Amino acid sequence: MKTQTKWIWLLMVAFVVMSCGKKSADEIFEEQKSGVVLVLNKFYYQIQMPGGYHLFFAGMDENGNMIGFTTDEAEARRNASMISGTGFFVSKDGKFVTNRHVAATEINAQQLSANLASIVRSTLMQCAMTARQIMSKYNMLEAQKSQYMEYDFFGNIIDGDEEKIAQIVSQQRKLKAMYDQVSRTARELQNTNMSNVKVSTVCNIGISYDGEKVSGPSDFLVKNACNILKISEKEGTDLALLQLASKKTPKGAYVFKFAGDGNDDYFNGKDKEAKIKIDQQLYMIGYNAGLMLANTQKGISAQMTSGRVTQTPDGDRVLYSIPTVQGSSGSPVIDTDGNVVAVNFAKLAGSDNFNFGIPLERIREFLK
Repeated sequence: MKTQTKWIWLLMVAFVVMSCGKKSADEIFEEQKSGVVLVLNKFYYQIQMPGGYHLFFAGMDENGNMIGFTTDEAEARRNASMISGTGFFVSKDGKFVTNRHVAATEINAQQLSANLASIVRSTLMQCAMTARQIMSKYNMLEAQKSQYMEYDFFGNIIDGDEEKIAQIVSQQRKLKAMYDQVSRTARELQNTNMSNVKVSTVCNIGISYDGEKVSGPSDFLVKNACNILKISEKEGTDLALLQLASKKTPKGAYVFKFAGDGNDDYFNGKDKEAKIKIDQQLYMIGYNAGLMLANTQKGISAQMTSGRVTQTPDGDRVLYSIPTVQGSSGSPVIDTDGNVVAVNFAKLAGSDNFNFGIPLERIREFLK
C-alpha cells in the first residue's frame, strides 16, 4: 500500500512539474510578439526589351490587364504597388523569414505571356503619341522662330535675333534626337522576339515592429529598410530570407527557433525530427489584414490565432484550422512549446478557416 501511495505521489509531482513548465498561450504571445514584424513591400515591374531599353508597370488587374504602364521609371516608382505580410526574426543580426510572394512578388507566367503582345501594342501606341507630341512642340518652336526674323518682299531672311534663334534651334535639335529615339524604339518593337523579353520585380522593402507607431510607407521603407538575402527557387517552397539593412536585430526583440534538427543557427535540435501530428494544437502570431487590423492607438499590434492540425502532413505542406486573412503570409506557426513548426503561406480557396503552412522538411532544405 505504501509503494502504491509512493507511486501516486511521484506521478502527482511529475504532473505538477510538467504543468509548471508549460507556458500558456498568453505567456507565449507576450514573450514572442516582439520578434514578429509587419513587412511592407513597395514594388513595380520592369520589362527589359531586346533593344536595351526598359518599360514599367505596377501590376495586373484581375482580368490580366496591365496597371500603371509607363516608359518613365520615376513615374513607376511614384505609382508603385504595395503588399504587406508578416515575418519573424531568426537571428541576432537582423535576419528574418517571410514568404517569397511577400518579398519578391511575381507576375503569373501565363498571364504575362498572353500580355506581351499587348505590351508591345501599348508601347507602339505610346511611341506614336509621344512622336506626335514631339513634332507638335517642334512645329511650335518653328513658328516662334519666325517671330525673331525679318524678311524682304521676296521672303528672304534679311535680319533676326540670332541669340533667340540659336536657343530655339538648340531646343529643336533635342526634340529631333528624342523623335529619332522614339522612332528607333518603335522599329525595334515591331521586330521584337517575345522570347527575349525579360520581366523583373523592383522591390523596396521595410518592416515595423509590434508597438511601433507608423503613419506612412517611409516608417517602413526608410526607417527599417531591408535587403533580400535568399529566395527559394523551389516552386512549392514559398520562403524568403531577408535582413535589416542595419544587420542588427532590435534589442529585446524575440529570436525564433525552428523545432528539430537543422542548421544550428536556426534550429533548436530538440526532438530530432519534431514531426507534428493530427489534432496537435498550434498557434500563429502575425498581422492579419496588415495595417487594417494592426494599426491601433498604441501602435501596430500583432495578433495570435490558434487551431489544430487537420490533415496528415505530406512533406510539402501542413493543413491546419487556424483562421487567417491576407497579411498573415509569412507568419510563424508554433507549437505549445513556442517552437516554429511551419511558416504560413496560403489558404484553402473559399475559406479563411483552413490554411497551409510550409513544413520543417522544406524549411530545413531552404536554410541549410
